[in-house]
Amino acid sequence: MKNAWLIRPFPHGKQRFSEFLERGIIAVGWPKIGNLTGKSRGQLKEILSKPPYSYDGLRLGNAYASIDIFINQMHSGDLLLMPNGDDIYFGEITSVYYYDSFTDNDEDGYPHQRKAKWLTHTSRQSLSKELRYSLKVHRTTANLSHHFAEIDALSHGREFLASPEEPVALTSSKSPAAAIENINMIEISYPLRADCMVTARIPKDINEQEAKRLGMYFSSLYFAE
Repeated sequence: MKNAWLIRPFPHGKQRFSEFLERGIIAVGWPKIGNLTGKSRGQLKEILSKPPYSYDGLRLGNAYASIDIFINQMHSGDLLLMPNGDDIYFGEITSVYYYDSFTDNDEDGYPHQRKAKWLTHTSRQSLSKELRYSLKVHRTTANLSHHFAEIDALSHGREFLASPEEPVALTSSKSPAAAIENINMIEISYPLRADCMVTARIPKDINEQEAKRLGMYFSSLYFAE
């Protein structure tokens, strides 16, 4: 089964959009940790927790989750969505992961690569509201497979017709209030541990103050030192 992935063209914090298009590649940063072929999610976490990065906490969770997607979860034939401002580029992965030693330095900084075929592009406004919300995740890579039908259609120049919203149908077992609430919520996931993904439902229009309050609440949830 094919999947769809978000990839951001900023390996090692540098804009590489042009290189991705011209060279037909995608890449992530984190140079100076060598070839990651065959490294498990747990091994990636251990590598990133040691020098030169010495990550911990949220930064470690985001980093090893992003690299694990790129190294272990992406496959040839999977689809790609790459944002560049208001432009959205679609592509297809065409190779396994490989290590490029020539860019394994702080100046270049994108040694972890895959080949990609770029198919087409469109504007951000052409995406469904649900897909645009999913692009708000602040990660280098993310799984967009729950939007596969839309990404597949847009990648190949087909019109995407979203399925009718479930919630307010009279035959629904949910109450209208619960149905409306479901429309206005999105599901987010965070890799708390190598073997533990935390999932939560939050309002689509959550504001900065609400997000800060939510963060303070989660920071109080611990039961062991």
